Amino acid sequence: MIKQIKEEPVRGFSDWASLAFLSELPEAAGLVPRFYGGDVPNRFFLMEDLGSGSPLQEILTGSDPVASRAALRALASQMGRLQAASLGKQARFEAIRAALPEREGLGREREAAHWLENRAKIEAWFLALDCAIPTDFEAGLKLISETYRQSDDFLAFTHGDPAPSNNHFREGQARLLDFEYGGFRHALYDIAGWNILCPLPADCVREMSRCFREELAQAFPAARDEARFAQEWAAVCAYRALAMLTWIPPDVLRQNRAWADNWTMREAVFTALSRLREGMKGFPPWEAVGEGAGILLEALRKRWPEYARREELLPQWSGLRAPG
Repeated sequence: MIKQIKEEPVRGFSDWASLAFLSELPEAAGLVPRFYGGDVPNRFFLMEDLGSGSPLQEILTGSDPVASRAALRALASQMGRLQAASLGKQARFEAIRAALPEREGLGREREAAHWLENRAKIEAWFLALDCAIPTDFEAGLKLISETYRQSDDFLAFTHGDPAPSNNHFREGQARLLDFEYGGFRHALYDIAGWNILCPLPADCVREMSRCFREELAQAFPAARDEARFAQEWAAVCAYRALAMLTWIPPDVLRQNRAWADNWTMREAVFTALSRLREGMKGFPPWEAVGEGAGILLEALRKRWPEYARREELLPQWSGLRAPG
């Protein structure tokens, strides 16, 4: 299969570098398409054609809850295996990416700095809802940013955008596709996306997290520590939830807009804040962040009475509904 880089060359060449890197790892065989080579001046590369199959999105919009949950578990396990395979190999990936064009401004350090620079967009939500920002809220943001930037014992290669369409299922086997945001960052970044960016029911998230952690722990000793894993999970979910507040502007208070699939911007913000508030409980360094999420959430309940009795507003996947 030929993949042409027509727009957004930063992402296109990151996809190239990611597949080239992963194709070198014996442990990653069967997890991603093979990379065969490319032509930089003409901006195209060759990758394995995986043949017929279905993305997770198609499975989740079906009518088989058993198959949907099995697919989610399989995908989570593959994500864990992929990241376990990358342990200690950051220098090799960066060398491959550095040899390709459009390489400036990449990396988790820049991502963390940009995230923190955007805190004014987070604060704009408090202003728009006429809410006070809790004391130590900004200090909590800095701690979360630093946890993501350092990654400590959880540094791994991640997909970066594990959307329901960025994968391929064939005969029960899952493979990851489209590594336009691929890079080394916190190992829980991808799995946390299923809790925040494309939020699944809580029990599905727990199943995926368990499968993911079992595979990650094969290579990452820190993942075997339940308390440590829970703390890192809370921080990365907070990082991703607060990013939502920088992507979606407060003007949705006046008019709602579509966000993704069968979801809206209001529902995305509401659910991100709900899971952020719950996720911060029991972690003193970030309690002010959880308090801030709770303040915004209660203000939104008053502003949007149709959501007042709801704890979360999840995308409605037909494949996850119980029969009847």
